[in-house]
Parts: sequence; C-alpha cells; structure tokens
Amino acid sequence: MSTDLMGRIAAAWKAARTELSGAPAAAPQTPPPPPERSISFGDAHGPVPTSRAWKGEYAVRTVVDFIAQKIASLPWHAYRRLDDGERERADDSELGRLVSRPSAVPTESRYRLFHSLMVDTLLSDRWLCLVVVDRDYNYRLRRVPPACFDVSYNSIGEPRRVTVTLEDGTAVYDLPDPRIALSLGFGGDCGTPFPVTSTLRPLLDEARELARYRRGVARNAGRVPAWVSRAAGVEWSSDEARDQFIQGLRNYRKGGGSEGGWPLLEDGMEIHTLDAFKPVDMADLDARDKINVSVCNAYHVSPENVGFRTGNKSSIQAYKEQLWNVELRPYIVSFEQALNLVLPESVSEPDVWIEANLDAQLRGTTSEQYQALSTATGRPFMATDEARDILNLPRMGEGYDKPITPLNVTEGGQPSPQDGGRTQNAQQGASPNGEE
Repeated sequence: MSTDLMGRIAAAWKAARTELSGAPAAAPQTPPPPPERSISFGDAHGPVPTSRAWKGEYAVRTVVDFIAQKIASLPWHAYRRLDDGERERADDSELGRLVSRPSAVPTESRYRLFHSLMVDTLLSDRWLCLVVVDRDYNYRLRRVPPACFDVSYNSIGEPRRVTVTLEDGTAVYDLPDPRIALSLGFGGDCGTPFPVTSTLRPLLDEARELARYRRGVARNAGRVPAWVSRAAGVEWSSDEARDQFIQGLRNYRKGGGSEGGWPLLEDGMEIHTLDAFKPVDMADLDARDKINVSVCNAYHVSPENVGFRTGNKSSIQAYKEQLWNVELRPYIVSFEQALNLVLPESVSEPDVWIEANLDAQLRGTTSEQYQALSTATGRPFMATDEARDILNLPRMGEGYDKPITPLNVTEGGQPSPQDGGRTQNAQQGASPNGEE
C-alpha cells in the first residue's frame, strides 16, 4: 500500500472519529478519568469492582493469569488462501504486520496486549480494541478497558452501539464498524454479559471470611488450647499476684514475647486441655483448597495444570495435551474468531486471517520430536553440519551440508530408519539375522 494512500486513509479515519465524537481531533483539555464501573454480581450480593477480583482474590488471579499467559505466549501468524486451496504465511501483508506488532502503545508487546485482552475476557466476559493508524501509517490495536466503554442493546439483547470514553473525549460507534474489534459474552435476557466471577462471588466471600477468621484466631487465641483452675477455697496471696499471673498468660499470646511457652503455676493450680476446640478443627485450609479447585472448574481448567492439585510424572503429558486440545482451545477459538471477524475487513485483506500456532505447545521433548520427524519422513532429516551447529561446533564443509540417506533406506523399502529392516525382511520372508 503506497504512502499516499495510507495518508488518505489516516485522514479519513481522523475525520470520521471527529464527526462521531463531536470533538476536535486534538482535545483542548484532558477531562478527569471516567469512574470505575462495576461488574454486577446479582442483586443479592451487590456490585463489586472488576479490579478487586484481579487484585484481591488469590484463586481467581492464579487461574486467570495462568490462562492468559498460556494464550498470550502462543505464536500468532497471518495466513493467505491461495487459488489452489493451499495456504501460505502472509507475514508481509498488512494483517501480518499488524499481528506481529499489534499494540498502538509503543512500549507494549504483543504478549502484553493479548494478555490484557484475555484478562478482560475472563474477568468481565468482554473486550474491545480500536483499530487505529499510527504515525507511520501502520494499523494498530488500542485496547479499551471494560470500564471505559458501554454497549447499547436492542430489545432482544443484540449489541447495536458502543460508547467509548477515553482521555480525548467520548465517541459513539454504530455496530458493525471496521474500527471496532469487540467480543461479548453471553448476555442472557438483557444483553449485558454476566461473567464467571459473578457466579464465584459466594465462594470467594466464603474464602475471605475463612481467612479473616483464621487470622483472628492466630492473633487472639492462646498458643495452647487449655485453661487453668485452682482448688476451691484457695485464695490469691494478693491482688498483685493475681494480676501478675494474668499478665503472664497474656505474654504467651502473639506479640507477648513468650509465644510457644507456658507460665509457671502456683500451688493448687491445674491445667486442663480443651478438646472442644482446636485450630485444626476449623479445616479452613482444606476448604481453601476446595475453593481453589472450584475456581479451576468454573474456568474449565484442570487443577493439576494450575498447581492446585498434585499430579504424577506419568500424567504430565496427558494433562498437557488436555490443556491445549480441550481446556484452552475454546478460549483460543473465540479469540481467533473475534479478531478475524473484523481485522481482515479493516485492513482490506479479506483473504488473510490470523491463527494461533498450537503445534508449538504440543511438541514433545527434543528426542521425541527428532524421532517423530525421522519416522514421518522415512529417512534422516538433518545434515551433519546442521547438527554440529546445534552443538556450536564448526562446520565440516562440502559433503556434510545435506542429509545422508542410508543404503538400507530406499523408496519402497523400509518405512523408517528406526525400522531396522524388519518390514523389508518380513516382506522377503527372511528374519532380521538373514535366516530363511
């Protein structure tokens, strides 16, 4: 695309934005930031700020960050459909350049932008990006936090209009709009998404109360669950002795300076253990683990993958395949489709699309990859010099720059270098040792 054409596109976009917002392109003053909107958790529980689930809820933060990190770390590429039905990498296309560096913020990487969009999805069940043109006339994405945009719905819950409030004013966009990349979750009857964190609210409140109760017990309870008595009729030698004994017991509480010990008892005193209550009887740690597992179930990921439940080594590969093929795939497909629904049209390349490379995460160990590639190709796939490069050894030169095909590996012969001649010998009626 020529520089002149890109300049005209940028000017047209700036004029369209000015017309929609009713404000000049260069805002005279920066208005105060919009108030933080809340995620509605239902009338019974009341609204709670979106940021609290991210900053203050350990289980939600762990699971959401786990999912967002995994998806943001995937390799993302643009592909173009060819006339013969094949496809090719389209890194030199407008969409390819956009996906390689999508953020309009100069210091924000693709990982950080995609991570933020996934966090918006998991906490608020919606995300929005403005498709903008930077100073070099390259297409970029500008993330709009959920607290800075509102979606208007019609009577049957279909999104019709988006109102975006940023530092340079308010803009209204009628949907669909090529400048708006938007993803909205299930909205029920009214259209407004009802995020997973709203369903988790009772469990999170319970976990918070258990933690508060345990802190109170640790702060105020005696270090030993017991009580002291003295025989009836035995009086204190003086009020001062009584006060000193009471103060001594207080010294063995948290902050008293003598935690973990026990004061000397006067004559006639007895200590009695208290079986009605023990700190372990609260079982709040077990309840916390169950809440962590419930949060994983709400986001459809295995607790073993997150670390909330221990798995064994034999199941690691199975959990990895389940993570990418079953648990994270719906999130990835949703993200891909939301991007491809708008971006190809926005950059005038309808035959190009964005796709995540899941194979990069499903590859096994190096030895497993090499064995699988050698089996799939039916011969060695790497030259000697290529192998020496991996070990940082000098190249050997001519004759070592191409893969070597062993003499017993020919087309129509044994299917794999690992076959050992078994298939060919079996076809010829001979054993591997040459015996008939």
